[in-house]
Amino acid sequence: MSYQSGIGTTTLDSLRERYNETRMQCTACGYLDTDGRWTASTTGGEISYEHVCPSCDHVDEVVINRETTDE
Repeated sequence: MSYQSGIGTTTLDSLRERYNETRMQCTACGYLDTDGRWTASTTGGEISYEHVCPSCDHVDEVVINRETTDE
């Protein structure tokens, strides 16, 4: 499930907006994407943030796993 909103009120939105402000330069080719956006998706136990460079198609991805414990 992909979630995108301009509201910025959830934790998902807040971190995605932070990436939009601070991580728009491609780590592969150095292109600065001033028009792009990060996307966020979740499976419930994992949150993935992704940005695709429009210059070289490199995918920059941040994955956050929710650790669970058995008690």
